[in-house]
Amino acid sequence: MEESEESHNEEKKDDSNPLSEQAGDAASYEPENGASSSEIKSEARATGEKPRPPRGVPSFYSARFSEHFFPNNNDGGNASPKKLSIFQRYAMSMARRPWTHMGTSFVLAVILSICGLAFGEFKVAIDNAGWWSRGTLISNRASQEILVSQNREALFLDQTGEVWDELETDIQPNWQTQTVGNREKSSEEDVDDEAISKICSGKWYGSGDMISSRQKNLVAAWKTDDAESKVPERSVLDPDALYDICIAEQNTLAALSADDLCYKCDEGCISPYSLVLMARLFLIDEDFADVSTLPQLISCDDLRSLWTPSVQEQFTSALDICVNWSVKLATSDGFNGTITIQDTTISVSNPCPLPIKFRPTLVDDAYPTSAENLVRYTTSYFATKKGNNDLEAMYENSENNKYDRSDNDMLAGVYDTTDEDFYDFYSDAIVGRDMTLAIGSAGVTALAMLVHTKSPFLTMMGLFQIIFSFPLAYFVYYFAGGVVFFPFLNFIGIFVVFALGADDVFVAVDKWKNARNELPSGTTEQVAALALPDAAYSMLLTSLTTAVAFFGTAICPVGPIVCFAVFVGLLITLDYLMNILLVFPALCLYDKWKIRGSRNMCVSFNWCCGKKDDTSKASYEIAQRRSAEDA
Repeated sequence: MEESEESHNEEKKDDSNPLSEQAGDAASYEPENGASSSEIKSEARATGEKPRPPRGVPSFYSARFSEHFFPNNNDGGNASPKKLSIFQRYAMSMARRPWTHMGTSFVLAVILSICGLAFGEFKVAIDNAGWWSRGTLISNRASQEILVSQNREALFLDQTGEVWDELETDIQPNWQTQTVGNREKSSEEDVDDEAISKICSGKWYGSGDMISSRQKNLVAAWKTDDAESKVPERSVLDPDALYDICIAEQNTLAALSADDLCYKCDEGCISPYSLVLMARLFLIDEDFADVSTLPQLISCDDLRSLWTPSVQEQFTSALDICVNWSVKLATSDGFNGTITIQDTTISVSNPCPLPIKFRPTLVDDAYPTSAENLVRYTTSYFATKKGNNDLEAMYENSENNKYDRSDNDMLAGVYDTTDEDFYDFYSDAIVGRDMTLAIGSAGVTALAMLVHTKSPFLTMMGLFQIIFSFPLAYFVYYFAGGVVFFPFLNFIGIFVVFALGADDVFVAVDKWKNARNELPSGTTEQVAALALPDAAYSMLLTSLTTAVAFFGTAICPVGPIVCFAVFVGLLITLDYLMNILLVFPALCLYDKWKIRGSRNMCVSFNWCCGKKDDTSKASYEIAQRRSAEDA
């Protein structure tokens, strides 16, 4: 009877504290009847059970579990548990209140993301005004030239050198904005009667309004097929080349007129400013008041037939005079005038024989200094409207090849505006396509995480971790770092953070599942105390080395590369932080639901695939009974 009571008390003691059995499972023991490890594995395979490690070799998490929660004393005394670190205590706190930790982190991430994107003036576009901040030799020289041009009068009148010293030592506010003008496209056109009169009278040709970036006129750039050859043979001044440009301009004007994108006078859209216009005026050989009627007087076919070698030679000589005058001797307006140097006034006259103002943009930079004396590049300026809708329509027409590019064996052309609006539209379209690729990358990443975790819930939290890292990194980038230039290159970081973010999720999930499989009797808080700090440390090493590599790239003097390096380094850092704040509490919730035997497909769909679920409630009960039997 006494023996029966002792047996009953011992069984009751074992059932009342199943966690002590887990501790005993981590202690040393020898296989029964001297069985070898191979025999144990064979027996496990025969029964369909997973082989357990010999008790003489406790697993990593089992050993740490015993140290912190159920220490053994080989001398028979009571050993004190090893003190938990601050990270382990925080992990246990997270496991006790996972909803609080995850909800607080989620709300703060949303608030900071909205503040960063809204108040940080984030725009999915390219800010070309940052070109001068790249730090390269050419950008530095361009910056100096712009500042000198803006302060030319002050520098000329400066007797003490104060203006120059101030430009060298002090950052000039808004100097880039003053140069490039307002990059925002105006939604409505603003043209007064005086401007229209200037266009229709012909005074627009060669004027500052024609080449001004604010006017956003359509420009066609032409080049011969051998323009980039070391020994070019063809010239834009050849009859066939002039004919091709003439036909292309004629077709482009028709397309502009059909869409009402050009300024129309009595005869419709005025002819563009180009070598074709100059050639027609040269053939008329007199001051022609109404240039709008020139296409009717000299058609493209007439131009080619009248453009004999002798005429071409005479025009080339006149062009040489105009180029030399415009580049070397021209006054501010390019026409007759005076130049005053201190107390001396010099009268100058324009020797260019062409009747309208000549612009050097009609020829390439090597003309007429090259030995061949050929014009390889030239431009055509069209008087077009500048409203936002007009610019978008012109860009779409250019993309759809509605504007004649004369793509033949001799000549090729390309279109843009004087403010490079087509480049901006194209860049914005590229950003949109890259966003599509980013969404595809997110889909592939989500699928990989879903297959690995077998949990839609954990996959969703992993995606939130990655997605939040982008606006949070921009928040720190803009407000803490004070960096306002956001180059297009930064968007490549999206693909980087998706790859590293998924890797962090894999590490966290695998660490947790390994700890749970080794500690089937442990509580969620105990598993979290051991698995989460271990996962955080493993991810810290990989994230730190990658982030430092990107931050180290910031020593590059090129501005966009510096911005890219800093932003991607912040992306990796914030992704690591969001993994701890979102995925870790999600793992705690996942474990609690699994312990309760949840069969919700959103938690896990592993149970429906015919596979044994080691983290189900039944597994814990089996593990506890095994511990009691072994004891």
